[in-house]
Amino acid sequence: MSESRKPLLIGSFLLGGLALLVAGILLLSRESWFSQPSEYVVYFTGALDGLDVGADVTYRGVKIGNVREIRLSYDRKIKDVVMPVILRIQPERTAGKRSFDKVLAQLVKRGLRAQLQTPSLLTGKAIVALDMFPGQPGYVREPNEVDLPVIPSVPSRIDQAATLLGDLVAEMRELPLRELIDSATQALRGIERLTRSDDLNQGLHSLSGTLANLDRLSLQLERRLPALLDAAQRSSGELDATLREIRQASAGLRQALEQANALLVDSRRSLGPQSELQYELSRALDDLGRASKALQRTAEGLDQQPQALIFGKPQP
Repeated sequence: MSESRKPLLIGSFLLGGLALLVAGILLLSRESWFSQPSEYVVYFTGALDGLDVGADVTYRGVKIGNVREIRLSYDRKIKDVVMPVILRIQPERTAGKRSFDKVLAQLVKRGLRAQLQTPSLLTGKAIVALDMFPGQPGYVREPNEVDLPVIPSVPSRIDQAATLLGDLVAEMRELPLRELIDSATQALRGIERLTRSDDLNQGLHSLSGTLANLDRLSLQLERRLPALLDAAQRSSGELDATLREIRQASAGLRQALEQANALLVDSRRSLGPQSELQYELSRALDDLGRASKALQRTAEGLDQQPQALIFGKPQP
C-alpha cells in the first residue's frame, strides 16, 4: 500500500465513524426530530420539592413523558402563588397525539388528576404521576394563562397529611384542654381518696371473707352433693310408689261413688209417688194427725174442766 493512499483510508474511516455517530444521535433523539410531543399544563398549589425540569411523567407507573418547564404564577382567587408545570408527553407512548387528546377530556371527567409523588426517599427526586382520583375535584387555575390543555392537580400525599394534621391541631385548639385536664386531675384525686378510705379497705376485707365463706360452702356442697342426689333418687322412688297408691285409692273411691249413686237411684225409685212404701207412710201420717187432733181436744177439755179427770165428764 502506497503512502499516498493511507490518508484517504484514514479520512474515509473517520467519515464513516462520523456518519454512524450522527445516525446514532438521530436514532436516539428521534422523539424530538421525527415526532411532535403533546404538551399539557398542570397547576400545583403545594411545594414542588424535588421536582426538576426533565423529571418523569408517569401514568399509573408507566413513563409517558417528562417535565419541560416549571413557572410561577399568582392566583388572585385563592390569593396564593401557584406553579404551572408544563408536561411533554410522547405520542408513541399514548397511541398518538390525537388519540390521547380525544380521550383526555373523558379521562378528566372520570377522575384523571396529576399528583406530585416521591418514589424514592433516598434520592428525593419527585415525579408527576397521572392517575385516577374519583371524587376529588382537582385544582385548575382560571383563567388559564398558558395556551395548553389543562390537567387538574390534587395535593401530594405529604400536603394531604400536613392538611389533615393542621385540621387536627386546629380542632384540638378549640377543645377546652384546661378544663379537661382539671376534670381529669379531680377524678384522679377522687380515685386516690377512694383507694385510701377505710370504708373501701373494710369492704375489701368483707369481700375477702365472703369469698372465703363461699369457697367453704362450695367445698361442703361438693362433698354432700352425691348423698343429696342419692336421697333425691330414693325420694323420687318413694314418691312414685305413693302416687301409685293414690291412683289405686282414687280408683276405689270412684267405684264407691258409682255404687252410692246407684243406691241413691234405687232409693229414689222406692220413695217415688207410686211406690208402696210411700202409700203406707201416707196412711201412718194421716193416723198420726187424727190422733194428735184427739189428744188436743182432750187437753183443751181438761184445761176447761180439770175435775173431769177425777169425777169424770158431767152429764148433759
